[in-house]
Amino acid sequence: MTISRILRVAVWFAAGALPLFSQSASNADTLDVPSLLARVRDHQDQIDKVRDNFTYSELRTHVESDSKGKEKKRETRTYQVTFYQHRKIERLVAKNGQPLSADESGKEQQRNEKLIRQLDAGKNPADPEADRRLRLATFLRAERFTHPRREQFRGRSVIAFDFSPDPSFTPANSSDSFYKHMAGTMAVDEADLQVARLDFKLISAFKVAGGAFFEMKPGAVFAWEQTRFFDQIWLPTRSEMTFDGRAVLFYNFTVHDTIVFSDYGRFNVDTQQQTPMPKPD
Repeated sequence: MTISRILRVAVWFAAGALPLFSQSASNADTLDVPSLLARVRDHQDQIDKVRDNFTYSELRTHVESDSKGKEKKRETRTYQVTFYQHRKIERLVAKNGQPLSADESGKEQQRNEKLIRQLDAGKNPADPEADRRLRLATFLRAERFTHPRREQFRGRSVIAFDFSPDPSFTPANSSDSFYKHMAGTMAVDEADLQVARLDFKLISAFKVAGGAFFEMKPGAVFAWEQTRFFDQIWLPTRSEMTFDGRAVLFYNFTVHDTIVFSDYGRFNVDTQQQTPMPKPD
């Protein structure tokens, strides 16, 4: 199967604006919190199963400063993204606002086609970005949620929770251990029972790739938002993080990363079985 078949798009959508929460005077006394969270987890599991049906674009901005605050590096990269066999397939299409050269584009296509052949052969090559991706299904099982309350978000009613690591959660790998280091707030759309926004901080140091790359220091700040698409499914629109890090030889630095997700579309591959969208209970 070629990457061109995987990137066949039928419908395109643009991401919307991203306003913040507003407080609501209503309370959450009548909520059955355990049942609500169980349904949110179930919906997220369903969403993970239908990710293969979507394609979108990511605009990533990376700004790195030294320990004195002087900017040392700034770059943007644009990716076209799909999922295949539940694996994220990223094709770099532009750097710093400039399209790739024909040679660079050819190498990207060869890299992705090699990955697809490996997946078709039953192999699962290591994902170098795994430690830097938020996986909602894992997050929803790794945290303890408290203090439910009703709020307004983009004109919709949401249930907001505080969260912190659940001591009973056992990470399956080094990537999952990230969820033992975070605490913050989560907003769940009350009608659709899907996550709308996360805001959290790193409460203890986290070693990316077990420390092989660098260490994130406590106090790192993260924000992650989703928007309602196709009248029923919530998909990412923006993520942002700022952290202080320490690499080898005690090099200290600060990173500010932003990802804007846009151009969502559904696509069909002849051999792919479509999975129904999650619906509120």
